[in-house]
Amino acid sequence: MISQDLKKLIIKLGIFIMPIILYMVVLSKIDPFNYFSDSNIISEETEYKTARKLNSLLYNAINFKNHPTPNIIIGDSRIKRLPISEIEKITGDKYFILHSNAAKLNEIIDLFWISTKYSKLENVILGVNFNLFNEYAYANRVNEVEKIIDNPLMYIFNGNVLEVTIKAITHHLSGISTPNISRNIMLKKALNGKSFKDKTTWWEFNISTVAKNQYSKYKYPESLIDRLKEVDRYCKKNNINLKLLNVPHHNDYRQRIIDFKLTKEEARYKEEIKKIGIVIDYDYSNSITNCRHCFTDPIHTNDSISLLIVKEVFNDTLVIGKKL
Repeated sequence: MISQDLKKLIIKLGIFIMPIILYMVVLSKIDPFNYFSDSNIISEETEYKTARKLNSLLYNAINFKNHPTPNIIIGDSRIKRLPISEIEKITGDKYFILHSNAAKLNEIIDLFWISTKYSKLENVILGVNFNLFNEYAYANRVNEVEKIIDNPLMYIFNGNVLEVTIKAITHHLSGISTPNISRNIMLKKALNGKSFKDKTTWWEFNISTVAKNQYSKYKYPESLIDRLKEVDRYCKKNNINLKLLNVPHHNDYRQRIIDFKLTKEEARYKEEIKKIGIVIDYDYSNSITNCRHCFTDPIHTNDSISLLIVKEVFNDTLVIGKKL
């Protein structure tokens, strides 16, 4: 016979465990990051407005693991607009864009090493720029993503996954995505209460605040150069074509390099990276960087310029871009 105390304990454990089991069942059906399967009940639009938008690093890393390609482009939000459909038309090869919003160069290198675990790589492009080439430009999010990919329990009980799952359910049921309230509040404070949708205000915010954050404190990143050289050696050893794409910034943003007296440091950066793979440079005074309408903000080119860059790079017909 089971004692009354044991019965009470079993009931209490059941009450405690049931919400966890229910959450695991719901997560397996929603699965906004497609960790377990691409066959979930939410739409592609819901995925885009939740998982892909709110945690692009985790979403894209899992997506590459599930659908690896031998050809990959790795970088931050500045490379995500490169049209892979056009690349496939030109080369006949499928490319995967493994990007993370606000990725740092050390994280881009980390993503390269993750990609080698899931694919026999043939062509690799790293989106780089001088504003990433700074010892103080550092983050360590990829380490957590790698642990999550390797451990389903870490995925199931991750706080960010829970948050995104709730947002995905809300969007799926109502068709209206839950706003990222904290981010909007911070942006409005940063812009003195003005909406970041105001392009002029957002442009000036990037010039005054974002550029200051990136350029006001600088230290030459010896470790990053060593790590890029390690990537280059690996690619040469494994017959992988490595390119570094130095993405363009509008001249308003480039002026801040001068303002913070970093022109010599930028020149040194270009001298260093040209020893690594093939480097194609768009970040100098040219018809793109001089054109305000070519950018959605001072550091992100629009779709037409992204298409132009792809046509130049993949047809090997550089007109504006130049090899260092």
